[in-house]
Amino acid sequence: MDGKREKKLSSQVLFEATACPVPRNIRTQEIDRTAEDWEMVEDCILDMLDDEDEFVTLTVGEALHRIRYVQACQFPEGITVQLGIEEGGHTRLVEKTCTEKECLEIFREFYDTASVQNVEAYTPVEFFV
Repeated sequence: MDGKREKKLSSQVLFEATACPVPRNIRTQEIDRTAEDWEMVEDCILDMLDDEDEFVTLTVGEALHRIRYVQACQFPEGITVQLGIEEGGHTRLVEKTCTEKECLEIFREFYDTASVQNVEAYTPVEFFV
């Protein structure tokens, strides 16, 4: 062997829990600020849909349903939506591929309720470890 360690995929990666000092925060490559209204969030999502290098993250101050944030970006297979789910002081990521309409619906529901339907349809994100 050449001394290099073989990289493996794992979905057991946990992240530090995220705090959000405002009711809702929106972040893209260009902005990181309080989401004043749904139209601001929708505009950021539409910008992401027009720019394959863009992402959108909507974070809530109070994770009522253990979901701290929803984020999305484009991939050749479609739009990937990820949820940051809080568990025991850490956050784990789950994801699914969806259409533009589904992406907007997921973000709208999360903006309105801090919840997302059918979380069981999301799969754990795998990382090289």
